[in-house]
Amino acid sequence: MEPLAYLHLQMRLEGKGLVTGCFMRQVEIVPGEEMPIMLIARFVNGELVIYYDEAISPDLQKQLATAKMDFPKVIPYLDVLKAHHMQCEVGHYKTYIFPCLPAAEAEVLCLSKRDTRIQAFGFDGFASEVYAMACDNRIVSACVSMRENETCGEAWVYTVPEYRKQGFAQKVVRAWARNLIDAGKVPFYSHEIQNAASASLARKLGLQPVFEEISIAQVHV
Repeated sequence: MEPLAYLHLQMRLEGKGLVTGCFMRQVEIVPGEEMPIMLIARFVNGELVIYYDEAISPDLQKQLATAKMDFPKVIPYLDVLKAHHMQCEVGHYKTYIFPCLPAAEAEVLCLSKRDTRIQAFGFDGFASEVYAMACDNRIVSACVSMRENETCGEAWVYTVPEYRKQGFAQKVVRAWARNLIDAGKVPFYSHEIQNAASASLARKLGLQPVFEEISIAQVHV
């Protein structure tokens, strides 16, 4: 699959749909996601793509389209938006895919979100199936789809601090990813660019980076 196709899958997972050309619209309300004014992605080969919210005015669209930027520096865009009296926040993320089918992890449990141990862990607000590891009948590490649709899912993983650096996170993420791949779906792993711990986990898992993404969203005060 081409990198651009992966980006479009993730956009749809977040409730964003493409209109025509470089414009996008919100096609589904997804908890925790809002429609950005701009979405800028840079693929591993250096290619850039930029999408604009179709709801912004044609004049603003034109000014944003002519602003020059040096990824990931987006000050020129923020200056244009500020001139239109718009206060914005910027998110910078990195997304990976799994280059091969993860091995089965016998120790990993597949539990229902209704399991009392999952509820105590705080992962009952996501997808139905949670992949977890337990010590003394207590969940110490788990991975679940924070978002999932008919084509793909995105991982959310957490390990109790005193159980970190023991390989638990790698095992639950692999089990989660294998389940999605077996179901014919694409598993994504993403993190904020400054999250060193998540970047380290991606390296340990041998994940393949696909793109970095910058989202510029208006702050409503």
